[in-house]
Amino acid sequence: MKFLLELSYLGKNYSGYQKQKNGNSIQEELEKAIEKIVGKKVLTNASGRTDAGVSALKQVVSFELDNLPKNLDKRLNLILPEDIRVLKVEKAEEDFHARFSAKRKTYLYNFYVSNVNIPFLDIFALRVNENFDIKKVENEVFSLVGEKDFSAFCASGSQVVDKVREIYSAKILKNDLFYSLEITGNGFLYNMVRIIMGTLLEIGYGKLKNLEKIIVSKDRSKAGKTVPPVGLVLKEVLYNE
Repeated sequence: MKFLLELSYLGKNYSGYQKQKNGNSIQEELEKAIEKIVGKKVLTNASGRTDAGVSALKQVVSFELDNLPKNLDKRLNLILPEDIRVLKVEKAEEDFHARFSAKRKTYLYNFYVSNVNIPFLDIFALRVNENFDIKKVENEVFSLVGEKDFSAFCASGSQVVDKVREIYSAKILKNDLFYSLEITGNGFLYNMVRIIMGTLLEIGYGKLKNLEKIIVSKDRSKAGKTVPPVGLVLKEVLYNE
């Protein structure tokens, strides 16, 4: 039987979701916990691997079991580290796959403006200096929306040939403590959101301008630096159009 599991985690202590030869991963912790309960190894598939240091509010994982143990979510949370939590477990359609069935993903990149670092915010947000102009970023971010070739925002080590993705929405959110780039698309290239954020930061500092021209160039060297993973969060994964 196929099951769906929703997972929330803070990524700073992990090498990403996917198992690594060197480094502790979310997948490893989750599969060890499931094995303790069901008595056998169970392979999990996530909607995306999320890189080292990246967090998730709602990661989706699929796996197969003959039967669903009672209160599996609560039992897993008694075993898992405190920075990994199961939100729910439910039966899924037999053809469901957490990665291949996904239609849309939404990421956040959190940042705050201050000339002094604020330790509480440093856990999940990147600090930028007060000479940063958020208005410049807000005026440019809408250029990301649409079906486009995002080669300019793909890490050089990527083996992906087709770099066309569709972005459904991109905007800057503000609350009392920090800002977030919220971006929703049908898929993302390796380090794409972190490079987009790095480019927007340089636009905010006045070092770069005209995001649309950078996109059209398809040239990685014209975009900004890859920002650290600390502010990147997988917000949600949607499986309906």
